[in-house]
Amino acid sequence: MARNLKENGMGTQTFLWGAAIVAFSHILVKVIGAVFKIPLDRFILHDEGIGIYNASYTIYNWLFVLSTAGLPVAISKMVSAACATGNYKEANRIFRIAKVLMFCLGLGGALLLFFGAGLFSELIHVSSTKYSIMVLAPSLFFTAMMSAYRGYTQGMNNMIPTAASEIVEALGKLCVGLGLASYCIGMGVEYGVAGAIGGVTIGTACGFVLLWIYNRVIQRRLKRQPVLSNGRVQTKGARAILKQLIVIAFPVTLGASVFTLSSLIDTVMINNQLAALGYKEMECASLFGYLSRAVTMFNVPPTVIAAISISVVPAISAAISTGQRHRAVETAKSALRITILFSFPCAVGLSVLAEPIFQFVYGDAAHSFLLNVMGLAVACVTLVQTGNAVLQAYGKVWTPVINMAVGGVVKVAVNLLLVSQPAININGAPIGTFLCYFTVMVLNLLAIKKVTGVTYEFSDFVIKPLFSILVMGAATMITYDFVLRAGMHYLFAMGAAICVAVIVYGAMILLVRCIKKEDLLLVPRGEKIYGALKRLHLMK
Repeated sequence: MARNLKENGMGTQTFLWGAAIVAFSHILVKVIGAVFKIPLDRFILHDEGIGIYNASYTIYNWLFVLSTAGLPVAISKMVSAACATGNYKEANRIFRIAKVLMFCLGLGGALLLFFGAGLFSELIHVSSTKYSIMVLAPSLFFTAMMSAYRGYTQGMNNMIPTAASEIVEALGKLCVGLGLASYCIGMGVEYGVAGAIGGVTIGTACGFVLLWIYNRVIQRRLKRQPVLSNGRVQTKGARAILKQLIVIAFPVTLGASVFTLSSLIDTVMINNQLAALGYKEMECASLFGYLSRAVTMFNVPPTVIAAISISVVPAISAAISTGQRHRAVETAKSALRITILFSFPCAVGLSVLAEPIFQFVYGDAAHSFLLNVMGLAVACVTLVQTGNAVLQAYGKVWTPVINMAVGGVVKVAVNLLLVSQPAININGAPIGTFLCYFTVMVLNLLAIKKVTGVTYEFSDFVIKPLFSILVMGAATMITYDFVLRAGMHYLFAMGAAICVAVIVYGAMILLVRCIKKEDLLLVPRGEKIYGALKRLHLMK
C-alpha cells in the first residue's frame, strides 16, 4: 500500500514521522500565533479587548466541536482500515460521503452562529462579543470542510496536507487580522476585536483552498490506482459508510463537547460569580482577559504534543485491521511514554517560569499565579489527549466520553466553590482546570490498561520521569534566581534557565534510561540515534 500511495503523491509516514511533521507545523503555527497575539494584546486590544476576543471564541469552540470533533477521527480510522486491506475505492467513497456531511454541518453551524450572535453574547454576559461572533461564523464552515480533507489524508498516513494547511491558516490570520484590528480599533474596542477575528475567518478560507487544490491534484493521480489489491475485498455501500461514520464520530463528538461545553459554562459561571462579587462588566472582561492569557500559554504544549494523538489513531487502527495486536499495544505504550517525556518538562517549565513568561509576553506579570497552577495541568491534558486517541483507535469511543464528563463535573464544582470566594475569585479557575484533567487522566490510564492489557512499569512511567523532572525543575529555579540576583535582566535569567533545563533534562532521561529502544526506532533516523547512544553506553 505504501509503495502505491507514494507513486500517486500520497506518501505515507510512520507513526512518529507523521507526529514529527504535525508537531513541526504546530510549533510554527504557535510562533506565528504569538507574533499575532502578543502585539494584538499589548498594543491594540489590551485587557478588555482580549477578554472580549477570547469570550467570542468560547461560543465558537462549542459549535466547532459539535460540527467537527468526531468526524476527522472517524474518517481517519475508516480510511486507514480500508487502505490497510488495499480497498482504495472504499477509502475514496468514505471521503466523498464525509465531505457532504461536513458541508451540511459546517453550513448549519455557521448560520446558527451568525444569526444567533446577539443571543449568544447575552448568554455569556459580554454584549460586546456580538459583532465578533458574526464575523467568526463563516470560519465554522471552512474548518468543517477542512476537517474532512484532513481526516482523509491522515487516514492515508500523510500528515503533510494537514501541516501545510495549518501554516497557511495561521499566516492568513496574522497578515489580515492585525491589519483589520489596527484599522477598526478607532471605531471602538468591539470593532477592533471583530477586525482581529476577521483575520481568523480569512485564514481558514485560505487553508481550505489549499486542501481543495491539493485534493484535486491527488485525486487525478488516484484514478489510475488499482481499485483493489485483492479482488475478494468488498466495498461498503454509502448507507453503511454513513452509519459507521456517525457511530464512530458521535461519542467522540459528545466527549469533546463535554469539555467545550464545560468551558462555555466556565465562562458564564466566572462572569456571573465575579459580577456577584461586585465587579462591573468591563472589569469582568479584564479579569477574564488575564485568565485568557494563562490559557493561551497553557495551550501551547498540548497543541504541539497533540501531533502524537493525531498520528496514533491511524497507526493503531491499521495494526488492528491487519491482525498485528502486539504492534498496536506497543504503539500505544510508546505514545504514552513519549507524551510523558515531552509534556512533563513543559508543565514544570511553565509553572516555574510563569512570572518571567508573563512579563516577557504581555509586559505585565500580574496574575502570573494563574499560569503557575495551570502550567502543571499541561502534564495531565496531554496524557488525556493521547489516552483518548488510544481508546478511540481500539473502538472504545464511549469511554473517553464518560471520563471527560466526570472531569467536567469536577471542574464546575471547583469553580462554584472557589471563584465565588472574594479572596480567591479568578485564581480559583486554574485549580479547577488542573483537578479536572487530573481526574480524566487517571480514569483514561486505567481504561487503557483494561482494554489493551498494557502494563505500566512503575519505574519507567513514574519514578524515572518524575526524578528527571524534579532535578530539572530545581536546576531551573536555582539558575533563574542566581542570574537574577547577579543583577542580570530577567530575560537573560529566563533564557539561561531554559537552556539549563534542556541540558539537565536531556542528560537525566539518558542517565536514568527513560527512553526505550522501541521508542527511538519510531523516530526519524531513530536507528542512527540509537546506535550513537549505544556506543556512548547511554542505552543498552
